[in-house]
Amino acid sequence: MKRFFLLLFSILPMIVAAQGHKGTVESCAPTREGKVLYSDKVEVKDSNRQEIFQSIHAWAKENYGKDVFISSVSANKNKGTLFIGSKVELLLNDSEKTIVKYKMRINCQDNGYSVEVTDISYQYSPGGEAKAKTYPAEDVIMGNGKGNTVTAIKDPVLFCNATYFFVESLFADVYDAVEN
Repeated sequence: MKRFFLLLFSILPMIVAAQGHKGTVESCAPTREGKVLYSDKVEVKDSNRQEIFQSIHAWAKENYGKDVFISSVSANKNKGTLFIGSKVELLLNDSEKTIVKYKMRINCQDNGYSVEVTDISYQYSPGGEAKAKTYPAEDVIMGNGKGNTVTAIKDPVLFCNATYFFVESLFADVYDAVEN
């Protein structure tokens, strides 16, 4: 019995870590010119713009644009640019439904690419209300949640951190598309 409890307590930290809570970050809402804007610039050695564009475009076509009511993809092969608009459910807690809408711009160049995620808004229904209202990210997560002007949103830091980690996973998906 003692061994059982020892084993249980030794794996408990792994179980807790697997619950999906990623914690907080110092700056979860970067801004440019008064707008929430996440950006990433990645160097890809020994790759030309066309190779990078083709990899990201294949990933984008596979993951976006299948349902025009949910997402869209437009690409300019000659310029090496992709524009993605999408909306997905943002998992905050069990009782409140939140849809995050965003636009992602990807610019491919020789030996790298840059990604920007902007025009973020939340379709939020507190307490499971049937009618969701839409709020721009600037009204909710500016100043890492300290600039929240939406009274219905009681925990803007939760929105800020969830948005940050969501965008980081988007950046990781783009990176994986290029690397694979």
